[in-house]
Amino acid sequence: MKRIFRTSLLGIMLVLFCFLTEGIATAGDAVSFSGVVKKVIADKNKVGIKDPETKKRFTVIVNAETQPDGLKTLASLKKKDKVEGKYTVTDAGLYIALELMKK
Repeated sequence: MKRIFRTSLLGIMLVLFCFLTEGIATAGDAVSFSGVVKKVIADKNKVGIKDPETKKRFTVIVNAETQPDGLKTLASLKKKDKVEGKYTVTDAGLYIALELMKK
């Protein structure tokens, strides 16, 4: 009985270890994206984007450090533009655009 318990416990621990080390994005990791602009909120420096393949919607915050042109990128975007780039997620769950450019 003890042997079965130990084997089961070891198996569960191995599965959890593999799951946790399998490339889960955490705060601070750069995540690539592409999609279509759904909304531009210029006064809050935000862009709403929808990935047409996964249907995922998310909002990225554009700031002066966003490559290649910072806040100038925000001014040139409009609804239905195709975009791509990278974002990072803060500890507070905000998506900060590291890169954002029209396709």
